[in-house]
Amino acid sequence: MKSLRCQSGSAAPAHSNSSRVPVGALKPARIRGGNTACQAATKTSVAQMSASMREMRSSMEENEQLKVLMAGFRGSNLDESDFASDDVRMRLVTDLQDSGLTEALPLSYDPDAINRYWDTRPTAVITRITQLMLIAGTFISGLVSDVIAGKLKDHEVKRAIELRNIVTSLGPAYIKLGQALSIRPDLLSPAAMNELQKLCDKVPSFDSAVAMQVINDELGAPWYEIYADLTPEPIAAASLGQVYRGRLKTGEEVAVKVQRPGVLETVTVDLYIIRKIGHFLRQFPQVTTDVVALLDEWAARFFDELDYVKEGQNAEIFAAQMAADLPQVAIDHLSVCCSR
Repeated sequence: MKSLRCQSGSAAPAHSNSSRVPVGALKPARIRGGNTACQAATKTSVAQMSASMREMRSSMEENEQLKVLMAGFRGSNLDESDFASDDVRMRLVTDLQDSGLTEALPLSYDPDAINRYWDTRPTAVITRITQLMLIAGTFISGLVSDVIAGKLKDHEVKRAIELRNIVTSLGPAYIKLGQALSIRPDLLSPAAMNELQKLCDKVPSFDSAVAMQVINDELGAPWYEIYADLTPEPIAAASLGQVYRGRLKTGEEVAVKVQRPGVLETVTVDLYIIRKIGHFLRQFPQVTTDVVALLDEWAARFFDELDYVKEGQNAEIFAAQMAADLPQVAIDHLSVCCSR
């Protein structure tokens, strides 16, 4: 059987014969018949595809793990709250400024400079290591207990919630890592992925009084001399900072993004500790992943997010590209003043 082609025209007959019906008389019937057959075939194909998709979805819903995974991808695990629950607190490092030490932390990723900085501050490093062990210790012991008792599956959701709260408490570097893992079904269970996805928009805010002081310090003047109005509490919070809605004295509405105090210290001391572990693991040939190289590649990108001036410049480039390629998308004026 010859295959049916859907087309609006018809090919000329192979042989012309005056005793046959004129070619022009055949065209309408041929077009109508061809289109009808094409439409019927298309409808059948769409119906079959829809039936196959319904069958596939039904099959997936019967698998509890896939059901949880798909619910997470659809965002049905998220609620309307803007922040993490009140009992979750992010623990950041307050640098212990030792007398006589004047070297500052680099604002772009430089592992050698970070090493020099924290090598001279062992007290702060030990404090952070102790903090990490205390936060993660309870979770690890509970996980080991589940494995021994054979209740890992029964406590899967409970442990996933604990993991998300722990990652939040550990600070920005671990939150970013958790966000990356939240889309890796090859590494985590659907329950764990579901919870870690909440790290994308559910993190604790910090004290607004501290935020206002950061604004004052960065602007070199009290905030009310720059803004006509500023919300007393943040409207959103992320791993590195939080956002306030403001209005300039000229009337324009603006978003004021304020970086968390202690973020640079916390991120760099965590990178310092993980790099030390990575160098230690290089002694074992069984460990085939170069943790240090992998960390350095990731950290270089992460540091770019700490520089709000660079972030603003990237936003301006994006706005210019959008204006050229998609002029129907309106982007308000962007203005950047400070690194924090």
